[in-house]
Amino acid sequence: MPEIWECVGNTPIVEVDGIFFKLEYLNPGGSHKDRMAVSMLLDLVDRKGRGGAIVEATSGCTGVSLSLHGRVMGFDVYIAVKEDASPVKVALMRSLGAKVYTCPNLPPEDPRSIKSVAERIAREKGATFMMQDSNPANPRGQQKMGEEILENLKRVDVFVMGVGTGGTVTGVGRLLKKELGTRIIAVTSRGSELAKRFGLEGRFEGEVEGYDSYQIPKNLDLSLIDEIYQVSREEAIEWASKLATKGVLGGMSTGAHYLASLYAKRKYGGTVVTVAADSILFHPQILNIRI
Repeated sequence: MPEIWECVGNTPIVEVDGIFFKLEYLNPGGSHKDRMAVSMLLDLVDRKGRGGAIVEATSGCTGVSLSLHGRVMGFDVYIAVKEDASPVKVALMRSLGAKVYTCPNLPPEDPRSIKSVAERIAREKGATFMMQDSNPANPRGQQKMGEEILENLKRVDVFVMGVGTGGTVTGVGRLLKKELGTRIIAVTSRGSELAKRFGLEGRFEGEVEGYDSYQIPKNLDLSLIDEIYQVSREEAIEWASKLATKGVLGGMSTGAHYLASLYAKRKYGGTVVTVAADSILFHPQILNIRI
């Protein structure tokens, strides 16, 4: 029988409104972050062996994936998570045995931010800081998603993906651009640092969960990006709810991908592919559930 981490990937692709969605919420940990978590963990095992402790700073899904697969591989897991992260994700991390520290959603240089807290935990616990924003095993792990897309779709004119760590848009986008010349549209929170870098106007009105609004991650290959599309948190929730009525049960970032993909379809036509990144069940605000 395979290990649980060996079951990651080979997720289906479905078409809704002329857009192809890769259903990554069907991975064992409920999101596309399983791919990068397993890749980073296996890289760590190759370098240092199993056991010991790991720590990560995350808005949610990476914490779930590392808690699941890290514990299975024999690691103690510490997670620094943003205070506005899904309470379902936080509860799941804890139920999987991770020690979770809740932090304000602040720029990384602030000593109270998830990055600063994770660095402190790494020093105090002797844990390996996985550093998903800059760990090269992140985009390597996501490249397999690109390979699966190529196996299923011989033509991809536009790939639409949000930017959290930059691993997926880089790992998948690099392969699709090389093989097919695919246009890459990166999605970000309205008013984020990435939006400002590309000269887009807009006031920051809250972060789309899973995105990084305060910095441009080192794993993001800016040379791949043809266009930036910005989405507000409210829009992401609204469009995730609309998409659910059509059978794709994705979370907040999936709603943002849906809206951006509809824009891409209108503007460019052709085959538009995006990612249903995590499950709507992680997002009580979309389901109008109070926790």
